[in-house]
Amino acid sequence: MSIMRNDICFPGFFRRSVRTAGFTLLEILIALFIFTILSLMMVGGLHSVINAQSGSEDKAERLRKLQMVLLVMSRDIEQAINRPIIDANGREEAAFVGTPQSMVFTHAGFANPAGAVARSTLQRTGYLWSELALSRLTWPVLDQAPQTKPHSRRLLTDVPEMQFQFLDKQGRFHDNWPLEDGDDEPLPRGVRIIMTVVNWGKLSELYLIAAQAGKNTQLPQKPGQLGSTPGSGEQKMDGKPDEKRE
Repeated sequence: MSIMRNDICFPGFFRRSVRTAGFTLLEILIALFIFTILSLMMVGGLHSVINAQSGSEDKAERLRKLQMVLLVMSRDIEQAINRPIIDANGREEAAFVGTPQSMVFTHAGFANPAGAVARSTLQRTGYLWSELALSRLTWPVLDQAPQTKPHSRRLLTDVPEMQFQFLDKQGRFHDNWPLEDGDDEPLPRGVRIIMTVVNWGKLSELYLIAAQAGKNTQLPQKPGQLGSTPGSGEQKMDGKPDEKRE
Protein backbone atom coordinates (compact mmCIF):
# COMPACT_ATOMS: atom_id res chain seq x y z
CA MET A 1 0.00 0.00 0.00
CA SER A 2 1.56 3.21 -1.04
CA ILE A 3 1.59 6.25 1.18
CA MET A 4 0.88 9.44 -0.62
CA ARG A 5 2.13 12.80 0.57
CA ASN A 6 -0.45 15.33 1.62
CA ASP A 7 0.94 17.93 -0.72
CA ILE A 8 0.39 15.54 -3.55
CA CYS A 9 -3.12 14.46 -2.54
CA PHE A 10 -4.21 17.94 -1.54
CA PRO A 11 -2.39 20.36 -3.76
CA GLY A 12 -2.24 23.93 -2.37
CA PHE A 13 -3.17 22.89 1.20
CA PHE A 14 -0.03 24.21 2.82
CA ARG A 15 -0.09 27.36 0.71
CA ARG A 16 -3.64 28.17 1.88
CA SER A 17 -2.65 27.51 5.50
CA VAL A 18 0.24 29.95 5.25
CA ARG A 19 -2.01 32.61 3.75
CA THR A 20 -4.66 32.32 6.51
CA ALA A 21 -2.11 32.47 9.36
CA GLY A 22 -1.70 36.33 9.21
CA PHE A 23 -3.78 39.49 8.52
CA THR A 24 -4.43 41.02 5.21
CA LEU A 25 -3.69 44.68 4.55
CA LEU A 26 -7.40 45.45 4.55
CA GLU A 27 -7.84 43.87 7.98
CA ILE A 28 -4.92 45.89 9.39
CA LEU A 29 -6.36 49.12 7.97
CA ILE A 30 -9.76 48.38 9.50
CA ALA A 31 -8.15 47.66 12.89
CA LEU A 32 -6.16 50.90 12.73
CA PHE A 33 -9.31 52.83 11.85
CA ILE A 34 -11.22 51.37 14.81
CA PHE A 35 -8.28 52.08 17.14
CA THR A 36 -8.14 55.68 15.91
CA ILE A 37 -11.85 56.18 16.55
CA LEU A 38 -11.56 54.73 20.07
CA SER A 39 -8.48 56.87 20.79
CA LEU A 40 -10.29 60.04 19.73
CA MET A 41 -13.23 59.14 21.97
CA MET A 42 -10.93 58.49 24.92
CA VAL A 43 -9.00 61.72 24.37
CA GLY A 44 -12.26 63.71 24.18
CA GLY A 45 -13.52 62.12 27.39
CA LEU A 46 -10.22 62.74 29.15
CA HIS A 47 -10.24 66.37 27.98
CA SER A 48 -13.77 66.83 29.36
CA VAL A 49 -12.73 65.36 32.72
CA ILE A 50 -9.69 67.65 32.91
CA ASN A 51 -11.82 70.71 32.07
CA ALA A 52 -14.42 69.76 34.68
CA GLN A 53 -11.72 69.30 37.32
CA SER A 54 -10.13 72.62 36.43
CA GLY A 55 -13.50 74.38 36.64
CA SER A 56 -14.23 72.80 40.02
CA GLU A 57 -10.84 73.87 41.34
CA ASP A 58 -11.39 77.45 40.13
CA LYS A 59 -14.82 77.60 41.80
CA ALA A 60 -13.41 76.13 45.01
CA GLU A 61 -10.62 78.71 45.02
CA ARG A 62 -13.11 81.56 44.47
CA LEU A 63 -15.28 80.26 47.29
CA ARG A 64 -12.29 79.94 49.62
CA LYS A 65 -11.21 83.49 48.79
CA LEU A 66 -14.72 84.86 49.36
CA GLN A 67 -14.99 83.09 52.71
CA MET A 68 -11.61 84.48 53.78
CA VAL A 69 -12.65 88.02 52.82
CA LEU A 70 -15.90 87.73 54.77
CA LEU A 71 -13.99 86.39 57.77
CA VAL A 72 -11.57 89.34 57.72
CA MET A 73 -14.45 91.81 57.39
CA SER A 74 -16.36 90.21 60.26
CA ARG A 75 -13.35 90.41 62.57
CA ASP A 76 -12.77 94.06 61.72
CA ILE A 77 -16.40 95.18 61.98
CA GLU A 78 -17.27 93.24 65.14
CA GLN A 79 -14.31 94.80 66.97
CA ALA A 80 -15.13 98.40 66.00
CA ILE A 81 -14.80 100.82 68.94
CA ASN A 82 -15.57 104.46 69.65
CA ARG A 83 -12.18 106.04 69.03
CA PRO A 84 -12.21 109.16 66.79
CA ILE A 85 -8.97 110.03 65.00
CA ILE A 86 -7.16 113.01 63.56
CA ASP A 87 -6.91 112.77 59.77
CA ALA A 88 -4.04 113.87 57.54
CA ASN A 89 -5.57 117.36 57.25
CA GLY A 90 -5.56 117.86 61.02
CA ARG A 91 -9.34 117.54 61.41
CA GLU A 92 -11.11 115.22 63.79
CA GLU A 93 -12.84 112.31 62.12
CA ALA A 94 -15.61 110.25 63.68
CA ALA A 95 -14.88 106.77 64.97
CA PHE A 96 -17.12 105.27 62.28
CA VAL A 97 -17.83 106.87 58.91
CA GLY A 98 -19.91 105.04 56.33
CA THR A 99 -21.42 105.57 52.87
CA PRO A 100 -23.21 103.15 50.54
CA GLN A 101 -19.89 102.29 48.81
CA SER A 102 -17.34 102.69 51.61
CA MET A 103 -16.77 102.69 55.35
CA VAL A 104 -13.89 103.68 57.60
CA PHE A 105 -13.66 102.89 61.30
CA THR A 106 -11.37 102.20 64.24
CA HIS A 107 -11.23 98.65 65.55
CA ALA A 108 -9.35 96.62 68.10
CA GLY A 109 -7.53 93.34 67.53
CA PHE A 110 -4.50 94.71 65.67
CA ALA A 111 -2.07 91.94 66.62
CA ASN A 112 1.15 92.92 68.38
CA PRO A 113 2.66 89.64 69.64
CA ALA A 114 4.70 90.03 72.84
CA GLY A 115 4.66 93.81 72.37
CA ALA A 116 7.50 93.54 69.87
CA VAL A 117 6.53 96.86 68.26
CA ALA A 118 5.80 100.03 70.22
CA ARG A 119 2.32 100.67 68.84
CA SER A 120 -1.32 100.41 69.74
CA THR A 121 -3.50 97.35 69.20
CA LEU A 122 -6.07 99.67 67.55
CA GLN A 123 -6.14 100.18 63.82
CA ARG A 124 -7.88 102.47 61.37
CA THR A 125 -9.36 100.36 58.60
CA GLY A 126 -11.57 101.07 55.63
CA TYR A 127 -13.39 99.17 52.90
CA LEU A 128 -14.01 100.67 49.48
CA TRP A 129 -16.00 99.30 46.54
CA SER A 130 -14.80 100.83 43.29
CA GLU A 131 -14.31 99.68 39.70
CA LEU A 132 -16.12 96.36 40.30
CA ALA A 133 -13.69 95.44 43.08
CA LEU A 134 -13.56 95.53 46.89
CA SER A 135 -10.42 96.92 48.52
CA ARG A 136 -9.26 97.07 52.14
CA LEU A 137 -7.46 100.19 53.37
CA THR A 138 -5.30 100.29 56.49
CA TRP A 139 -3.45 103.19 58.09
CA PRO A 140 -0.19 102.67 60.01
CA VAL A 141 -1.31 105.03 62.82
CA LEU A 142 -4.59 106.33 64.19
CA ASP A 143 -3.77 110.05 64.40
CA GLN A 144 -2.22 110.78 61.07
CA ALA A 145 0.46 113.15 59.93
CA PRO A 146 0.13 115.07 56.63
CA GLN A 147 2.33 112.51 54.86
CA THR A 148 0.48 109.46 56.21
CA LYS A 149 -0.87 107.31 53.41
CA PRO A 150 -3.08 104.23 53.65
CA HIS A 151 -2.06 100.82 52.38
CA SER A 152 -4.56 99.45 49.88
CA ARG A 153 -5.10 95.76 49.13
CA ARG A 154 -7.64 94.43 46.64
CA LEU A 155 -9.71 91.66 48.22
CA LEU A 156 -12.32 90.74 45.62
CA THR A 157 -12.85 91.29 41.91
CA ASP A 158 -15.86 90.67 39.65
CA VAL A 159 -18.24 92.38 42.08
CA PRO A 160 -20.64 94.37 39.86
CA GLU A 161 -22.77 95.62 42.79
CA MET A 162 -22.05 96.27 46.45
CA GLN A 163 -23.71 98.30 49.18
CA PHE A 164 -23.09 99.00 52.88
CA GLN A 165 -25.98 99.69 55.26
CA PHE A 166 -25.78 100.66 58.93
CA LEU A 167 -28.14 99.57 61.67
CA ASP A 168 -29.25 102.01 64.37
CA LYS A 169 -30.64 101.26 67.84
CA GLN A 170 -34.21 101.31 66.48
CA GLY A 171 -33.47 98.48 64.07
CA ARG A 172 -33.50 100.70 60.99
CA PHE A 173 -30.89 100.62 58.25
CA HIS A 174 -29.24 103.77 56.92
CA ASP A 175 -27.07 104.41 53.89
CA ASN A 176 -24.78 106.87 55.69
CA TRP A 177 -23.14 107.08 59.10
CA PRO A 178 -23.01 109.11 61.38
CA LEU A 179 -26.68 109.95 61.24
CA GLU A 180 -27.62 113.42 60.08
CA ASP A 181 -30.53 113.87 62.50
CA GLY A 182 -28.22 114.68 65.40
CA ASP A 183 -28.69 111.36 67.17
CA ASP A 184 -25.63 110.79 69.34
CA GLU A 185 -24.64 107.30 68.18
CA PRO A 186 -20.90 107.08 67.51
CA LEU A 187 -21.17 103.49 66.29
CA PRO A 188 -23.89 101.64 64.43
CA ARG A 189 -25.35 98.53 66.03
CA GLY A 190 -24.44 96.50 62.99
CA VAL A 191 -23.37 96.62 59.36
CA ARG A 192 -25.16 94.89 56.52
CA ILE A 193 -23.20 94.13 53.37
CA ILE A 194 -25.06 93.37 50.14
CA MET A 195 -22.99 92.30 47.17
CA THR A 196 -23.53 90.65 43.82
CA VAL A 197 -20.87 88.15 42.79
CA VAL A 198 -20.51 87.11 39.17
CA ASN A 199 -22.04 83.65 38.51
CA TRP A 200 -23.18 83.34 42.13
CA GLY A 201 -25.85 85.98 42.53
CA LYS A 202 -26.66 88.24 45.47
CA LEU A 203 -25.06 87.70 48.88
CA SER A 204 -26.15 89.42 52.11
CA GLU A 205 -24.18 89.54 55.37
CA LEU A 206 -25.10 91.18 58.68
CA TYR A 207 -22.40 91.77 61.32
CA LEU A 208 -23.18 93.07 64.80
CA ILE A 209 -20.67 95.31 66.54
CA ALA A 210 -19.54 93.83 69.84
CA ALA A 211 -19.16 97.24 71.50
CA GLN A 212 -22.91 97.77 71.05
CA ALA A 213 -24.03 94.19 71.71
CA GLY A 214 -25.11 94.83 75.29
CA LYS A 215 -27.48 97.65 74.34
CA ASN A 216 -31.14 97.23 73.56
CA THR A 217 -31.24 96.99 69.78
CA GLN A 218 -34.31 96.08 67.77
CA LEU A 219 -33.04 93.76 65.09
CA PRO A 220 -35.00 93.68 61.83
CA GLN A 221 -37.09 90.60 61.10
CA LYS A 222 -38.22 89.44 57.69
CA PRO A 223 -41.48 87.64 56.96
CA GLY A 224 -41.08 83.90 57.27
CA GLN A 225 -38.07 84.17 59.59
CA LEU A 226 -39.79 84.03 62.96
CA GLY A 227 -37.41 83.15 65.73
CA SER A 228 -34.31 83.83 63.64
CA THR A 229 -31.97 86.51 64.90
CA PRO A 230 -29.51 87.99 62.42
CA GLY A 231 -26.21 87.27 64.09
CA SER A 232 -22.63 87.82 63.20
CA GLY A 233 -22.01 86.75 59.65
CA GLU A 234 -25.52 85.62 58.81
CA GLN A 235 -25.32 84.65 55.17
CA LYS A 236 -28.06 84.51 52.57
CA MET A 237 -27.61 83.76 48.92
CA ASP A 238 -30.48 83.63 46.47
CA GLY A 239 -28.65 81.37 44.01
CA LYS A 240 -29.73 83.44 41.02
CA PRO A 241 -26.68 84.84 39.25
CA ASP A 242 -26.62 88.47 38.33
CA GLU A 243 -30.32 89.12 38.96
CA LYS A 244 -31.83 91.88 41.01
CA ARG A 245 -34.58 91.11 43.44
CA GLU A 246 -37.76 93.05 42.88
